[in-house]
Amino acid sequence: MVQYNEWMKDVNDDAKLSSLSVPGTHNSAACHVALPSVQCQGASVTDQLNHGVRFLDIRCAKLFLASGDDANDLQVIHGKFPVKIPFPLKLAKVLDEVYAFLQSHGSETVIVSLKQEGQDTWDNDSDEFPKVIWENYVRPHQDQWYLGSGIPRLGDTRGKAVLFRRFGVKDEQLSQNLGIDAHWWTYNTTDDDRGEIRVQDFCELNDTNDVQKKSDYVKQLTSQAIQYNATNPADPKLFLNFCSGSNFFNPECWPEKIAQCMSDANIQDCFGKGCGIVVLDYSEKDDYKLVKELVDKNF
Repeated sequence: MVQYNEWMKDVNDDAKLSSLSVPGTHNSAACHVALPSVQCQGASVTDQLNHGVRFLDIRCAKLFLASGDDANDLQVIHGKFPVKIPFPLKLAKVLDEVYAFLQSHGSETVIVSLKQEGQDTWDNDSDEFPKVIWENYVRPHQDQWYLGSGIPRLGDTRGKAVLFRRFGVKDEQLSQNLGIDAHWWTYNTTDDDRGEIRVQDFCELNDTNDVQKKSDYVKQLTSQAIQYNATNPADPKLFLNFCSGSNFFNPECWPEKIAQCMSDANIQDCFGKGCGIVVLDYSEKDDYKLVKELVDKNF
């Protein structure tokens, strides 16, 4: 029987992360009291990790109503809105949950996607955001991160967080030591293939008629990932497949409703060995059913 809190211990060290079936969560830390259109999960990051989730999607912004260095004590947001009210959720607190989990489960790795969101004014020419991430969050815990730019073997990342950065870096030296570069895919893409990474992130849903399209795109990329990984073991490609989508102005397209629609569409019927990272909203639904289905496909 699979132990979901340590499922990676039964995977060979030589396996590339891209060859696995990996459950992920969208806006992973958006599990607190917030606007109903902002919340995306119903369980904490720690609970998600203990149930098998191994990809976390975290969006950051400067601390509201702060200035100078205080503003760079980053908070977690979803779009323009904080994921926790009335008090902000600090990025450091979420990362501490990741470090604590990995310290207790040294066989595992967690892919941590960090992205800048909100209306902050950052000086991109001087790499302000990347430098804040490096100086304030990564460098002080450098031994707890895997910071290589290529798709790693599991054996090289056990006990570490893998930085998956959804922000650009202009400084070449800094970029070489700041994880996997994933800042480039086209917004609202149905399929964007740039070599080592292929992404489906169709997220702008006008109405419920778009939900069927969304589930079809999820199934298509899942099937393509399985086929690719079965026939191209020497040429790794990381498939990233978002099951999330929303429309702020339409409650029928808020995250919890979309999560239910994905379940009703039986997207799990397309799961298989090597289907890449599948990113879920409300991952805890039905006792983490979709998460467990994905983990089980590795064996």
